[in-house]
Amino acid sequence: MMCFEGVLANPVFLGVVAICSVAAFVMLWTLKFQRFHGKSYYAATFLAMIWTLLTVGLEAASESFSCQIQWATLAWLGNGLVPIAWCFFVFAYIENAPWLGKRYVNAALIVVPLAIFALAGTNQWHHLVYTQASNIPAGEFRIAYAHGPAFYGFIVTLYAFVLASLVCLVRAFLRAKRSAWPLLIMLTAITVTPLTGNIAYVGFGFTVFGLDPTAFMFTLGIIAFTWLLVTSKTMDMASVGQSILFNTMSEPVILIDRHHEIALMNTAAKRSELLQDPVWLLGVILPHIEQVNSAGEVAQLSNGKKKYEPRIQKIESPLDPEKTILGWSVTFIDITERLEITSALEQALLKADDANRAKDEFVSVITHELRTPLTSLKGGLSLALSGHLGELPVPIRSSLEIANRSCARLSRLIDNLLLAQKIDSVALSLEKKPVDLVRLLEESFEENRAFASERGVQLSIAQVDESAVTVGDAFAIRQILDNLISNAVKFSSENGIVKGAITVTDGRIRLSIKDTGGGIPDGMEGKVFGRFGQVQNSRQGSTQGSGLGLHISKQLAEQLSGRVFYESEIGIGTTFHVEFPLRKEQSVTETELFEMNSTNRPAPPKKVG
Repeated sequence: MMCFEGVLANPVFLGVVAICSVAAFVMLWTLKFQRFHGKSYYAATFLAMIWTLLTVGLEAASESFSCQIQWATLAWLGNGLVPIAWCFFVFAYIENAPWLGKRYVNAALIVVPLAIFALAGTNQWHHLVYTQASNIPAGEFRIAYAHGPAFYGFIVTLYAFVLASLVCLVRAFLRAKRSAWPLLIMLTAITVTPLTGNIAYVGFGFTVFGLDPTAFMFTLGIIAFTWLLVTSKTMDMASVGQSILFNTMSEPVILIDRHHEIALMNTAAKRSELLQDPVWLLGVILPHIEQVNSAGEVAQLSNGKKKYEPRIQKIESPLDPEKTILGWSVTFIDITERLEITSALEQALLKADDANRAKDEFVSVITHELRTPLTSLKGGLSLALSGHLGELPVPIRSSLEIANRSCARLSRLIDNLLLAQKIDSVALSLEKKPVDLVRLLEESFEENRAFASERGVQLSIAQVDESAVTVGDAFAIRQILDNLISNAVKFSSENGIVKGAITVTDGRIRLSIKDTGGGIPDGMEGKVFGRFGQVQNSRQGSTQGSGLGLHISKQLAEQLSGRVFYESEIGIGTTFHVEFPLRKEQSVTETELFEMNSTNRPAPPKKVG
């Protein structure tokens, strides 16, 4: 007890006690109210620092050589622990280093300081830490230490942990956001300042009150860092604003830390009955928590009549944005109204589908019912006009011819209605056989000449490529050609010319039908190819037709891996193009040639009806 005599009257010791009291208060307050990685290492650093300060203060208050050397020896417990604990804290706080969880790593916190203390405590027998030259010079009150090789071995060992801390901080600077730099600068200053003080003490004999300044400098730095931890959250305008926004949101929001515990709830979450059972809530959310933005995979949560959709977002660490995460935020979006609207829309769609199906059935029944009397009417008119029933007076023949043309138009309308219905219901089966498009074009032009002649329009084939053979359905392609040609005739001016052409380029066959009409204005594609769409003919007024021809042509072409499009210029005319893939094998066998010659003929009505 002799070494404690007079210490309470020593101003240096009293100052050290005051600093230790502040440090202990800061440590306890931080451990209670702050949440951060590496808290246990932070506490170990504080304890080691307080121990070192007390022993240094007791050394300053002692007058005898034996007491001073005793307190200097005990100080090595804290001197050995501080740099190791601080190094581990830096790695845990900045990188959340996984190797810190290993037992042999944490054993260094005990083994290294005890080994250093054991060697220092037995110094009187080997003098490797302090040599025999250590003494209190005449007229002085403090020991002038003469350091031995073990002392420098301690310094090298502990400096290695300090340098490791600096390497970790440098890596953090390279990857961190600028918003984290003030924190990193403070950590660097805390690491470098005591290191500088210790180098000055060991190398140049610099002291504070005749003592090693390392512990004093480290104490001030770590207290300043703790103050930064507090003020960076309570005095920063952005943090305060974010906190207010977080608590005033109408949607419940919770923050889940990396240990899968609820760290924070906003006001809406605390008031929501949905979140009154945290254990149940975490059981639902945690299986999906690792998947960012996985709301579609997380089950909807129900709270009575209310339904919520959880939306998960990772919270990255500003010190290591690419790897380390702090946790997750989960926002619960109220989707009750949206689900009700969706349900109502689904019901409306079901009713619309039922109505559309009833309409299709009605059209199908009516068109089939019309075909039987229409066939009889058409046959009777043809028989009368053929002359087999005798010669007809001119007025009667003229009326019958008008009726026959109207009958033909009605027959085409019924065929188009049935074909459009089959296409829309995906009930139309198409063949895949070699088709000679040149022959089809010639036949279609020939059979449409009478219709063109009535309108005062000439038909002309300008250019053809004899290799234009594709694989498809001859009847469907003929239907497309007839629609394009009749459309071109209707829109061409009197004495105009409708030209056909076939070219082969880059493995595609392009079949073109050009008219001399008034052209189609821009932006009319939807109406041109729409069902029952009609484009006004500026020269002839409204056109006659059902508005199904081009719609059917487009649908048939797409089913044959082709496409229909047009180029138009107002006042000059329009060219419709239909493209099909070129048949890969150009050689045609005699059997295939026979099939092309036979299948290129229009199929009988059963194909449509």
